[in-house]
Amino acid sequence: MRGSVEQVYALVRRIPAGKVMSYGQVAAWCAPLTARQVGRILAGALEDDLPWWRVVGSDGRLRIHKRDPMLAQLQRAYLQQEGVIFTADGRVQMTPEQVADPATFEVEFS
Repeated sequence: MRGSVEQVYALVRRIPAGKVMSYGQVAAWCAPLTARQVGRILAGALEDDLPWWRVVGSDGRLRIHKRDPMLAQLQRAYLQQEGVIFTADGRVQMTPEQVADPATFEVEFS
């Protein structure tokens, strides 16, 4: 079944370290979800093995800042530890080298 919480979790778990995806990109792979729905799903994520920090706004902004500035600092720290590069204004550089392409890794949707 497409478009479920499990689908989002499965995809996010497969984003490689040092790569990111936007909420919209995750939604496109988990249709018919929207980027906003993906954000809500990740906001309620409780699994310890879910690398939520690898999902950012389409412009590279850390959208979690709206909910909690401390979580945005944590997200940035996690991403920097993985080698993700930020612009001078604090956005993730959304370059092909940093944006994950699910077509290049295996995601199992049950």
